[in-house]
Amino acid sequence: MKIKIPENFMLGTSSSAWQIEGTAGKEAGQESWAELFFQSDPSRWYDQIGPQKASDFYHRYKEDIATMASFGLNTFRFTIQWARFMKDPLKGIVDPKAVAYYQDVIKTIKSHRMKPIISLEHWDIPAVLLEKYEGWVSRETLSLYADYVKKALDCFSEEVDLWFAFTEPNIPIDNGYIKQIWYPFVHDPKKAYQAHFHKIVATATAVKIAKEYPKVKMGAMVHMTPVYPASDSVEDQQAAYYTDLFEVRLYLDAYCKGKIPEEIFTELEKYNCLFTYTLEDLQLIHQYPIDILGIDYYFPIRVKARKIPYDQPFSSKIYYEDYLWPKREFNADRGWEIYPKAIYDIGMRLKNEYENIDWFISENGIGIEKEGRFRNKAGIIEDDYRIDFIKRHLYYTIKAKEEGCHCHGYLIWSFIDNLSAINAFKNRYGLLELDLNTYKRKPKKSLYWLKDCIEKGIVE
Repeated sequence: MKIKIPENFMLGTSSSAWQIEGTAGKEAGQESWAELFFQSDPSRWYDQIGPQKASDFYHRYKEDIATMASFGLNTFRFTIQWARFMKDPLKGIVDPKAVAYYQDVIKTIKSHRMKPIISLEHWDIPAVLLEKYEGWVSRETLSLYADYVKKALDCFSEEVDLWFAFTEPNIPIDNGYIKQIWYPFVHDPKKAYQAHFHKIVATATAVKIAKEYPKVKMGAMVHMTPVYPASDSVEDQQAAYYTDLFEVRLYLDAYCKGKIPEEIFTELEKYNCLFTYTLEDLQLIHQYPIDILGIDYYFPIRVKARKIPYDQPFSSKIYYEDYLWPKREFNADRGWEIYPKAIYDIGMRLKNEYENIDWFISENGIGIEKEGRFRNKAGIIEDDYRIDFIKRHLYYTIKAKEEGCHCHGYLIWSFIDNLSAINAFKNRYGLLELDLNTYKRKPKKSLYWLKDCIEKGIVE
């Protein structure tokens, strides 16, 4: 696989505030979802490591950004931590320390001639909104989020033109209210789909607010899981159709077409978990589709028709059973299938079904356990598996662009080993190795490989 890197192509990394900043610099009352999640049961987290111990980006951002730039990366997507930025989200009080910190992060990125991209929420809603209003389940959160968006844009819109209302809006909802593996550990589809709907309304609200700032484009980053049926049979095709409806189109159609699919309403009503909404909500969603789409891609979903009756409260699993493709390649440490061509398939779908919307890969990467076993005599982790993973996914990203997709970049998750929910530092994703005892950073082989590709202008 060999392909030329396009001109003006964003090639960089992505991050999430709570996963790299942790709690450093925050005061009592500025806790987020992450702290609430960890404190509810630390034993759920690997080695009982939680958000207090992240990658120390809060203190080392100048060093980290300089390192990224020195290896030729031209883009960095970071998140403003809502609970850090708003000293009191209920009263709309902004924390001046947080403003100064994020302003300097932006200044540092730009001083190295890199492009800053801001996400406004990567799951880390302020804890007080979860405790007082049940977070996105409640409408009260909508107006508080709108206030946060407006104040953040007031502070940083002159320096940053590319913004995203949410990163992977569905993940904490599905994991918390459907799969019961994240806080608040319940299975309540009625609340889950109410929260999904409110996040869709909130995204349209963010787009509307952003129209007041001429330089700003407002998008959203979706966790994209392309759905592939086991066969061409009517039953398997139908299973794939309904899985895609709930796992992909719920957000994608709302964000890009300005309309939630009609079958979402009919199916949820059938199973007595339809969310409440107003005509004004639907009009807002229709009037303010996103300007640009971020695709966070890690793995596909492969499905077959359900044979065993589903006896749980509603979820998309009611429509399908998992199908293990015989040719499957997968990451044994994470249990996820590796299928790079899905990025090309995503691009073609966006081109053909979504008016060729502007998009880019906003996250893609591989997490591996015990990377120290791959350390060479010079002390560098030889992560050839990551090089192979990035090479193939980046190839299909550029190939989609070459075939007419409006694809503008590829961002790797992540620039440094970072904290993950429950898994903590068990699986390492970084191009930079993080020593948890000293916080020292050390480039892995993949970062040197990436620098060579950038200098040559060719992925090979």
